[in-house]
Amino acid sequence: MAEPVASTIDNQWPPPLPDASGFVAPPVPGLAAAVAAFAGACARDPAGALRVVGRSLWLLAIAAICVPAHSLHRQLGIPSPWARRFLGWNARACGIRVRSIGQPVSRNVFYISNHLSWTDALILGGQTGTVFVAQDGIAIWPGLAFVCRLNDTIFVNRSDRMGVPAQIVAMRTQFMRHSRIAMFPEATCSDGRRLRPFKAPLFAMLIPPPPGATLQPVVIDCDEAGRNLGWVGMETGAANAWRLLSRPGTWEARVHFLEPFSPADLPDRKALSARARTAIAAKLSETLGGRPVA
Repeated sequence: MAEPVASTIDNQWPPPLPDASGFVAPPVPGLAAAVAAFAGACARDPAGALRVVGRSLWLLAIAAICVPAHSLHRQLGIPSPWARRFLGWNARACGIRVRSIGQPVSRNVFYISNHLSWTDALILGGQTGTVFVAQDGIAIWPGLAFVCRLNDTIFVNRSDRMGVPAQIVAMRTQFMRHSRIAMFPEATCSDGRRLRPFKAPLFAMLIPPPPGATLQPVVIDCDEAGRNLGWVGMETGAANAWRLLSRPGTWEARVHFLEPFSPADLPDRKALSARARTAIAAKLSETLGGRPVA
């Protein structure tokens, strides 16, 4: 059933996103600056600070269980279920109730999904155990970088055209190892009320596709609280994490696994991108009560 849309946005659809033109992400703060910023946030919102501390301790406890177990599996050279558990349990600790709708393809699959926030990795990874393709800017944040490397995330630099062949090789190598890769071809976050244009070059590794590969479109559909937590505009990662962790209660994310198709049936990356986007846009519109998303 489609989630009711808040009346505050009924006059314009989709509601405008915050203006991020000219935004340059600030550098990762040093320890002293981070502590000062945290103390200031705690002073402004003591109740929220208690929730942040409680959820952070929960996240640390999950890491204390999952990381050693995952490392042991790797040292023994056996498949590890612990990265998937780590991501799924982290989603719950962040207050996200995840519901899966449809049947995910379990092997030799590229998941193509819309993108709301860094929490999409927790949501989709916890449901599938997939490896992700992410922009290399994420790697500068210690916490996110740790989670990404734990799950063998493939970092790409969209501005490095000379490095594209090497990035394709890296993706193909990880696909051979894990047989599941997820991409967010919007290449930026949104608010779940629209679908941005897809970056067709991200589909380059599927031309030609690895033997037996399947492409499965995925829609991450959140309730109104989740949409309002989208990482958009000029908000920093730290500010978005604070909003998420300090929020009372929980919110729901529904993961719709759509009809898979073979990338071998399409002639080029633009056709692949267009077919995946059409399927995702149709389902996303349906979850929003038929409102247009593109």
